Amino acid sequence: MSLWRLFMIAVLWGGIAAAQPGMGGQDEGTGAYPEGHSGGVARDMLDALGSGSKLLIGKIQTTEKRDPIDDPRFNGQDSPRATVMTFLNAMDLVGRGYVDLGFERAMACFPPGTPRTDAVRLYGVFLRLGPVSPVTLPGGEGVQQSGDTRFEYFPRGSDHIWVWRALDTAPPANSEIAVQRYGEGTWLFSEATLSGLEALSEAMEPLPPRYGEDDGGAYFIRAFSPLVEETGVRGWFLFLATTGLGVLAGIGIHRGVRWLSLRSRRQDHGMVAMTLNGLGITLGIFVFTVAFAIAMGFLTLGPVFLPLKYELPRFLLLTAFAMLVISGIDTITAFAHRNIQKTGSGHYDRMVVTIVRRILRTVVITIFLIFVLENVLGVNVGALILGFGVVGLALGLAAQDSVKNLFGAVTIFLNRPFFIGDWIQFGGRMDKHWGVVEDIKLQATKLRDLHGNIVTIPNMLFIDREVENLSARGFIRREMSLALPYRPDTAELDRAVEALNDILTSDEVMADARAQGRDADPHISFYGFEESWLSLRIYHYYFMDEGRADDLAAPAVQRDTERGWFTYLDHISMVNRRIVDVFGERDITFAFPRQTVEFLPDKSFKGPVEDALSSS
Repeated sequence: MSLWRLFMIAVLWGGIAAAQPGMGGQDEGTGAYPEGHSGGVARDMLDALGSGSKLLIGKIQTTEKRDPIDDPRFNGQDSPRATVMTFLNAMDLVGRGYVDLGFERAMACFPPGTPRTDAVRLYGVFLRLGPVSPVTLPGGEGVQQSGDTRFEYFPRGSDHIWVWRALDTAPPANSEIAVQRYGEGTWLFSEATLSGLEALSEAMEPLPPRYGEDDGGAYFIRAFSPLVEETGVRGWFLFLATTGLGVLAGIGIHRGVRWLSLRSRRQDHGMVAMTLNGLGITLGIFVFTVAFAIAMGFLTLGPVFLPLKYELPRFLLLTAFAMLVISGIDTITAFAHRNIQKTGSGHYDRMVVTIVRRILRTVVITIFLIFVLENVLGVNVGALILGFGVVGLALGLAAQDSVKNLFGAVTIFLNRPFFIGDWIQFGGRMDKHWGVVEDIKLQATKLRDLHGNIVTIPNMLFIDREVENLSARGFIRREMSLALPYRPDTAELDRAVEALNDILTSDEVMADARAQGRDADPHISFYGFEESWLSLRIYHYYFMDEGRADDLAAPAVQRDTERGWFTYLDHISMVNRRIVDVFGERDITFAFPRQTVEFLPDKSFKGPVEDALSSS
């Protein structure tokens, strides 16, 4: 996947999930920064779309709903659930125009003498905390079994810590929302709730309200109406035009820097070319970010999506910085590979550089994702990791093969049974694989076989299976058999041994085998008697490096030379042709499988002549 495709995916992802609201800041119109109030802009957008879907369903469905006026689901105070839901449904009726009926039901949830202004303030706090689900509140049977006389809804630990993070302030003293049992099972909002209600309402005023499941699409309208009604056609045109220009400018700068990189490479300025290649994508994203930040100014986002104005550019800049660091890692490792190639360092050094590059890229990407999750999306990474610990056993069982493959990669790195570019023979689960090692990844090793196919081998198989590294051999010892026909004496056998010795020790064969000056003389023996021939066994060597007197013990390995399997095949082809020619010149015969057929007379058989003679 190219960096530009990765960048476009990141932009789309950032547009959907761009981030938790920042800590503080001021809105030009309201004097307070209307932060996302639960899980960031992503959750606000999903809530708004959900509200819009309910609005659409309400327009097209034909089923009758329960009448909240004459037949409400909740209208009592016999449990914390009944009290809270009765109050919320009643205040919803007030908002729909049923003022007297709504306040009558709502005020029944408070101690006598409570003013209506407290009900309005409390309802505003509930709206900013988000929709309340009845299943989260204890019912009558629950409080009877537990014996509780008080239920506190707000604040509840980590469930509401986002409020004060979003407001960037400390909670007011004695601020709570609780219901308490009075008398014989009547649950009302507590006196402590009313005493701190004014301060709590003022503190939470900057947060935009959120509506419940029966909001009639109000939250959808609140979220998207500024984009449609207040932005206008001119604003959208300027936004799209500026964004389009930013995309074109980013692509143009990226291609321009890439052209400079290719030109520098052609002029043999490798380091400059690699540096420019890494800067191109970063500069492209940066230019697009500037244009996109300007384009966002033409949109009226409203209180729900206003954090996008700040968080999307920040996300893009973080992406550009991460790309810059990754490109820097690629540049440094490419330069290291180039120096290794120039100095002729070992294959192990090249493999180390490749593995270090992959580890550094993984670390940078991990840090980037953690930073985005923690500071942009507002995800509690510590709690997330702790949650992973709870399901760690299940994940461990599911990912045990991945862990084995990772340890297999470590084993390959430490034991070095082969390097990238080596010819190996490996016994897999089904069959043996023979080919060139194309790549060694953390999970699998890729092998290109003799047919050109890529074979992916899990690294865990290399832990307990043997690998034959053909590129690590310094020579090949060939074992060959020849068959001579049976003779009454060994004269032809002796001539054959002499001919083979002359061939294998000739200057041409010894030079091609690079066996001159080595303790590697060929060996020819009369091996045995077969059914129809005499067997000769011949051994001779083919070396990979230039010969020196002491090289048989530790010759240079195949990977460090230009010789290999196919040059070895050329060598044995030359030797075989010489054997055929010399045996022909010296009248030495090769044995062929023979079958003797002997015809014997059948004395019991009588032909026509015998029959005539016997009858006369």
